[in-house]
Amino acid sequence: MSHLNVSVSPICHDGAGRFLLAKRGGQAGDRHGSCEFGDGALEPGEILETALYCGAVEEFGVTLYDIKQVGLSEFNRPSSYWLGIFYVARVNPEEVYIAEPVYDEIGWSLPVKFTEPMFEDARQFAKKALELI
Repeated sequence: MSHLNVSVSPICHDGAGRFLLAKRGGQAGDRHGSCEFGDGALEPGEILETALYCGAVEEFGVTLYDIKQVGLSEFNRPSSYWLGIFYVARVNPEEVYIAEPVYDEIGWSLPVKFTEPMFEDARQFAKKALELI
């Protein structure tokens, strides 16, 4: 491993306990068919807050409100190592759309109803996020 990659993920909620989930499609580099909250890579020289806001706009076209940090997770991929930093943020559901072509579908779900394949720590972060909103 030559370096550590860092991603920032907004766990978007609608203010009524539902979370925004995005399903990775055919244009995604890996994990096709799995659901996630969305994320963005931290670019050299970029601060976390900027990466978080930019990622939310680039992936879902939304503005983030009431942001709180949820936690950290490590992801080992075949050719890379990632540190994921997760935040929970309220969004306006009327603004949400698929702005990133790696996603085939987006939708709102209560955490107890998550049924799609998800990344390793999604349910744990959703539970913690729910405690923070």
